[in-house]
Amino acid sequence: ELKRLGLEEKTAVVFISDHGYHLGEHEFWQKHNLHEEVTRVPMIIAAPGQKSGRTNSITELVDIYPTVVELAGLPIPESVQGVSLVPVLADPTATVKQGALSFQKGTALREKAFAYMRYNDGSEELYDMREDPLQFQNLSAHPQYQETQQALRHRLETRLTQAGIE
Repeated sequence: ELKRLGLEEKTAVVFISDHGYHLGEHEFWQKHNLHEEVTRVPMIIAAPGQKSGRTNSITELVDIYPTVVELAGLPIPESVQGVSLVPVLADPTATVKQGALSFQKGTALREKAFAYMRYNDGSEELYDMREDPLQFQNLSAHPQYQETQQALRHRLETRLTQAGIE
C-alpha cells in the first residue's frame, strides 16, 4: 500500500510484537520470570535507504523512539533513555549497547555472552548464552562463575541507577 500511494521512500515501518509465554518450559507457566522466552520480542524495522538484513545486536524497546526520531531527521531529546538503532540498520554487525534490561518480578541484564537475573525474593540466575542459549544450566551457584556474576550484578545496578530506578 505504501508503494501504491507513493510513500515507500518516505515512510519507516516498525513492527514489534508481544513476547511469548512459557508453556511449561523451565517448569514455568506464562510470564512470571526473566527467561529469554519471556523477555525477547520480535522487532522488524524497514526504512527508506536501509538495506534489509538481520542482526544479533542487543536492543531494548526504549530504543524504538530515538530510532524513529533519527529516521525522521529530527534531533533526539537528551531526556530519552534509549539509543537510536540507525547504526544497526546501516550495519547489522554494529553494536549500540552492551546489554538490555528486563523487568518481571525482578530485574535482568541480558548481554551477548551472559544473562543475569535477580528476582524480588533475592534469588539469582546466571546463564552462559553461548553454551546454553535455552537457559537450562543456572550457573549462579558455581564457584568458577562468581566473578562473572558479581560483574553482571554491578553492571545491572549501575544501569538501574542511571535509569533512576534504584
